[in-house]
Amino acid sequence: MKTSKAGIDLIKKFEGCRLDAYKCPAGVWTIGYGHTGDVKKGQKISAAQAEAYLVADLEKFEKKVEKYGEYGWNQNEFDALVSFAYNVGSIDQLTANGRRSRKEIADAIPKYNKGGGKVLPGLVRRRDAERELFLRGGGKTASDRPVLREGSRGSDVTYLQQRLTAKGYGVGAVDGKFGSRTLEAVKAFQAENGLKIDGVAGQETWKALENKGD
Repeated sequence: MKTSKAGIDLIKKFEGCRLDAYKCPAGVWTIGYGHTGDVKKGQKISAAQAEAYLVADLEKFEKKVEKYGEYGWNQNEFDALVSFAYNVGSIDQLTANGRRSRKEIADAIPKYNKGGGKVLPGLVRRRDAERELFLRGGGKTASDRPVLREGSRGSDVTYLQQRLTAKGYGVGAVDGKFGSRTLEAVKAFQAENGLKIDGVAGQETWKALENKGD
């Protein structure tokens, strides 16, 4: 999953772009769109290098959010969490290593508003914006998902395979093709969750698959 324009714009808005190295409120040398890690006092970069740093950093923080793919993040949730991780470093603590529900995550976002031990107005605004984006919706609910069966194809099948894999049911390749291995994985999941064992991913199966973080 990749950060959308909405997520990138949010990051750019709150990070700003500075082509000369500076110390952020937490005392860390920073440059470009909040790039840190290899920045030195007196360093100068071009606008193109600032964009390159941003692209590279986004990939790093997208992986930190994808680490918790069992939630099945929708695009807005993903964008908000990439922005959060870009600023804080990860979402491990925010999600309690995957143990918090979506509501608990949303409620916890505003608490990360300090730099150097002090509440910073800029971070208060950023956390509010991230929380608003996180809660905006934009993903499908169980009732929105189509009924899938052997032979189905497409992004919903890919999502089904991702959810089954995250819960420990092997589907083979996650390729958007509902084949025999996905069929067996759906039946196994249904059997262990007290559902009708028909190998069809209907609303009740979707509800059970998406119960993480409800």
